[in-house]
Amino acid sequence: MKNAISNVTPLIYNGDKPFKRKARTHQSNFRANILKVPFDPLNKFGKYGAFLMPKDAEEGFNFCDDFRHEILEKIKIRYPKLTSTQHDGLYANMLRSEHIPWNVFVPMMYEYNATAKVFNDILGRNEIDEVIDIRIEWAPDKTKCLNDNTSFDAYIEYLHKGKICGIGIEVKYTEEGYPFGVKERHEVMENEQSMYAQVTKSCGWFIPEISNIPIRETPLCKDEYRQIWRNHILGASMLLKQLVEKFHSITLYPNGNPHFNDVLPKYEKFLTDEGRSTFGYITIEALIDLIEKYFPRNIKFQNWIQYLKTRYPF
Repeated sequence: MKNAISNVTPLIYNGDKPFKRKARTHQSNFRANILKVPFDPLNKFGKYGAFLMPKDAEEGFNFCDDFRHEILEKIKIRYPKLTSTQHDGLYANMLRSEHIPWNVFVPMMYEYNATAKVFNDILGRNEIDEVIDIRIEWAPDKTKCLNDNTSFDAYIEYLHKGKICGIGIEVKYTEEGYPFGVKERHEVMENEQSMYAQVTKSCGWFIPEISNIPIRETPLCKDEYRQIWRNHILGASMLLKQLVEKFHSITLYPNGNPHFNDVLPKYEKFLTDEGRSTFGYITIEALIDLIEKYFPRNIKFQNWIQYLKTRYPF
């Protein structure tokens, strides 16, 4: 790749909606003003400013510097091999959400007590007696659950009265809904024997107007709800298989994302009281406030908190 030209302004991507355009500009400014590294105006992705050059990407500039070594080591364990597209999405693309779980949840692995306080606050009850594990990009054995590749962006395992419980977290930044693939459409929407259909109908989390009709006729299959639903029922399948005693699904997203501000409250209306007790959402801004409230005041954690404040809200 040719060298960057330092005095060139990043191009504006005309396909961006207003929120995504602001986010792209924010990430480009973070690269220029905080990371102080150039972009490549000749690269089809880099020319918009929020995409790291290969050397900077490989050195981990997409990750919090105070925990960069720990994050990179854990990524290598989780992903021994990545395609070039996967590598760019995680290491180079500053606008996508793939790096967010690593920047938010890896530091939490070094202070489980504070993490428990943060999530007890989010759940609104002192349910977490002890956090025992945090995993990034994790899923249970698919043959025991939804029998597909659905996974949690982050997963917090905890004890409640000696029983293993879990919190599955879906992380979004500028993303919205997305459509079914042909194979997935056939296996989910057109198959009432699918695990999606069986779990949705049997878990008790969905109102009769949802659980008593064919899955293809419910709004759950619509693009805007589908990923929220599939992550929620992945947890339901874990409960039905007795892999956990309790489960909570939480969506983490930025306050300004209009899609999730709209669809998350609408999705709640599909849920029974029991279903609502297993489902929640929180903005990145509100989560950072809780992290600041409960995490230690030592320099490493405080630098991390400042990083999160500077990197994501805008």
